[in-house]
Amino acid sequence: MSEASDRIAAKHDYTATTPSTAGDEDDGALPTGSDSVCIRNRESETDEEAAGHSARVGSSNHSAGRGENPHEPSSGRSDGSNNATESLLKRDQQKCSYRLSKSEYLRHASKRSGRKPLALALESLRLARGPGRMTVPEYVQFGLDDPALSDAERRRFLTETLHWPIVHRCCDMTWMATVEDTWLCTRILEQSGLPTPRTLAVIDRTKRTYPGTRTIRTASELRDFLCAHVSDDTPVFGKENRGIMGFGVFLVLEADRERLHLEGEGWFSYQDFLDELVGDTAYILQPVERNHPFFERFTNHLATVRVGVFHTREGPKILFTVLKIPGTSNLSDHFWRKGNLACDVDPSTGVIRRARSKDPLGTTDYIDHPETGARLIDETLPHWADLRDLALKCSENFAPIRYQSMDVAITPNGPLLIEINVGGAFNLPQLASGRGFLTDEVMEFFDDCGVRLKRSHKLKN
Repeated sequence: MSEASDRIAAKHDYTATTPSTAGDEDDGALPTGSDSVCIRNRESETDEEAAGHSARVGSSNHSAGRGENPHEPSSGRSDGSNNATESLLKRDQQKCSYRLSKSEYLRHASKRSGRKPLALALESLRLARGPGRMTVPEYVQFGLDDPALSDAERRRFLTETLHWPIVHRCCDMTWMATVEDTWLCTRILEQSGLPTPRTLAVIDRTKRTYPGTRTIRTASELRDFLCAHVSDDTPVFGKENRGIMGFGVFLVLEADRERLHLEGEGWFSYQDFLDELVGDTAYILQPVERNHPFFERFTNHLATVRVGVFHTREGPKILFTVLKIPGTSNLSDHFWRKGNLACDVDPSTGVIRRARSKDPLGTTDYIDHPETGARLIDETLPHWADLRDLALKCSENFAPIRYQSMDVAITPNGPLLIEINVGGAFNLPQLASGRGFLTDEVMEFFDDCGVRLKRSHKLKN
């Protein structure tokens, strides 16, 4: 890479700021009463699903493989990996972390596209200054170096670093806990008569109470609960009450009076499990939900459809739908996990239009599932009309959150609400479809919410 292109790449070192929001870089909060979003960026270091700030992960299907022989159990600690400084949450966060220099990203793009590094550096700099505020890693991962793309198509893409500034403008953030606290959200959905997984219990070692829900604070309480609920046919799924990106999920396969057995982790004493893998994090315990038979050809864990909803002045509208398929060895369907797929689905018909995996440098397209060989493209998801109706009805419970997204499982009994998010990652639908988020409809909605993206050039194709 030339010295000139290195210097240009180095200029992509932005700082995310909003008017009068010093010290708010973590969440991009906007000041009360601000008329619009003023936008400058920093380099995104998060995955596409960090933006959704999702507190919930869909209950996982029980894997056919059980890992270690239950008659020859390990302690789960033989290699020292399961210790107080490496909880399930922290290890997942480390797996998700991946960073290259900007020059390395551009070198890869040059090799892939056959274009000169200086031309790519200049193009990425123009996009960084445009309405979508692209960062160099996003420019490369979205494949915007592809010479077949027009400049107008590239300018449709939107950076993840603007997610929270935009969401704070579009949504009444006083409603955030109603969806980001899984226990609270589940209670609201149940009272609304909407299908959602049951909460069997909560593990929480703080003094918070959960009225009407069994609360586990000690090793003996955890033992009594699991011995009563876990059997060969009924494992128990656990996820953080206020987590993001599916970090720290677990599946309890077996339990006796002394130990519990986690899928992929081994055996633990109850006290070690609480001290080393849970810590001070609150966890929701749920029954395992099962896929509709349609999905058995692809995965043995629960797949979900990410549904993006805008609450416009005319009412709620479904903006995008993405099917997330977990790999055969993954408990959750989040796209950062290696082996998982994201499939662009036609929101009107439920037909799969595109299927992709991703890595830090790009995406790979598939016609058939890469592990099972089953056909993906042009397949129609079951219960699609019911899924659309459920998503729209659910969104009305949280109407002040004008941009929201939800993950919906399709079970043998129909669609099931797994999680609701304030906002929703811009990266996921863009990576799944290969199209930019900034459609005319989105721009009109953002304008109505008071979001003012820089438009020095027209976005029309």
